[in-house]
Amino acid sequence: MKKTVLITGIKRIGGYICEYLLSKGYNVSAAYRRSNDYLRYVNNESLFLIRADLSDSDTYKEVVDKTWERFGRIDAFIHLASPYCRTPWDKITKESLYDHFRPITEAFLFISKYCADYMLKNEGDVKGRIIAFGDWAVTNTPYKGYVSYFVSKGALHTAVKVLAKELAPYILVNCIALGPVLKAEGMSEEEWKGLLKRTPLRRKVPLEDIGLLVDYLLRVEGMTGEIINLDSGRHIAGSGI
Repeated sequence: MKKTVLITGIKRIGGYICEYLLSKGYNVSAAYRRSNDYLRYVNNESLFLIRADLSDSDTYKEVVDKTWERFGRIDAFIHLASPYCRTPWDKITKESLYDHFRPITEAFLFISKYCADYMLKNEGDVKGRIIAFGDWAVTNTPYKGYVSYFVSKGALHTAVKVLAKELAPYILVNCIALGPVLKAEGMSEEEWKGLLKRTPLRRKVPLEDIGLLVDYLLRVEGMTGEIINLDSGRHIAGSGI
């Protein structure tokens, strides 16, 4: 039976991972917030699209149950959903914090919980895998102006370690902490080039590298609770601000 992966967040990097996993023979259940031109014309019986706003906690169990109903099993959960909005310290509000925290951290925690209930029905010593997407700067040098984002991503990193203990030995939980991959919306080309120059490898992280690391984490049996930097070395250079 084909293995099934649930992905949350397919607008940018998640869209590539979705395609990559389909090419590797997985069933993919993809939760997205807004209509996505990239996936609109995909005609693949192994792909199941679920429209869901992960800032609404009522959707968490729904996306998991719908995935199970469609494919009859869940082998992995990959969480990419993540707003990235500038929130300077003097402008932070409770609303701006929770606009980030709910889809980044709360959704990860509870979707993992509901997925785990189904994963434990699987055969084998390793019954499931969970992969979160974090940020290299959380555990190194967070930069100014993104308070809500970094507080939420920091909680996500902690949740990965907590769940790795809670779900052992049957479900492995790891995190990929990304650096520069795609130019952020609203960032100028000059700013993007300047950022890459401050990165030790002086280049962005290739999407292909992300696919390879995801593939590894979906196969490895002896790793859990890890935060893996995939950032062209930026964690050793720092943010510079």
